[in-house]
Amino acid sequence: MTATTKSETTALTVVERAAVALGSSKLQGELVALAKKSADITEIKNAAGRDQCHAAMMALANTRTSITKTGKAARDDANAFSKAVIAEEKRLIDLIEPEELRLRTLRDGWDEAREAEKRAKAEAEARRIAAIREHINDIRSIATRMVGCASHAIAVEIEDLEALSVTLDRFQELTGEAEAARGETLDKLSSMYRAALDAELEAARIKAEQEAEAARLAAEREELARLRAEAAKRDEEAAAARAAEEKRIAAERAEADRIARERLEAEEAELRAERERQAAEAKRLADEREALERQQREAEAAERRRVEEQQAAEAAAAARVREAADLMLDALRQWKHAEETGDADELENARAARDQAITAATL
Repeated sequence: MTATTKSETTALTVVERAAVALGSSKLQGELVALAKKSADITEIKNAAGRDQCHAAMMALANTRTSITKTGKAARDDANAFSKAVIAEEKRLIDLIEPEELRLRTLRDGWDEAREAEKRAKAEAEARRIAAIREHINDIRSIATRMVGCASHAIAVEIEDLEALSVTLDRFQELTGEAEAARGETLDKLSSMYRAALDAELEAARIKAEQEAEAARLAAEREELARLRAEAAKRDEEAAAARAAEEKRIAAERAEADRIARERLEAEEAELRAERERQAAEAKRLADEREALERQQREAEAAERRRVEEQQAAEAAAAARVREAADLMLDALRQWKHAEETGDADELENARAARDQAITAATL
């Protein structure tokens, strides 16, 4: 019997019991007849009609009240019976419930102990698997840790990983996964090693080229410094030569003046002594003196022109050297900018400018 069928049977039994308590099988027909008895009363037209309606209504009301009283008495009896059943139910249950609870506690304790054992075994198994997976993950993480490392460091990791023993005792049911992880990691490390080695070789090549270029630029700077030093030395020598020449000219001029003065004084003394006797000679001497002074002026003018021409030539040479130095400095700046920007055309122009500066300095 299903729960639904049992519920329907129980409900029908309760209804039957209620019908018996109220006498429904007999009373139902009487009530229907009583209700039909007053069906023809549809309107009150006078006092007699009102009395008729009232009498019919009271008959119905009294019957209803009687049914209510009978129902209440049945309910009160049912409630008293229900309470008695509940009390007896509790008394009977109290006789066996403590033993049931004791046995339930024993059973639940045993079941909990078995569940605890299962959980402990499951946790131990999970820890075992987790430890193996952690080892496998460590193998996989080697490639990540080696990103950006030097080739020799990667080579050490490759050697260590190749030496790692992947055995069934060590990795158990995950041995295949561990072997695959090692193979994948070795492939990655090998690629990383080749890439790192290529990068290091390229870096070494670039460094060597940069060092060679730096050495060349240093040599050029040294050469430029030497040219500047030579130009400065020539300027100093030219200045010293000009000073010596000016000093020599001044000395010669002073000596010439001294000689001229002495000669003039001697001539004047002689002229004064022999003025009357050598008037003609005095004129000749005066002419000679004038010629001598003219020659001296011409000689001095020629010397000054020579010195000025020499000074102009030396100044022009110094200017060429300074111009060459400026050109060389501009060429070096252009060279440096070309290297920083990687402009090959500008680098070639810088070389040409450098050669032009060297040529200008050596003319």
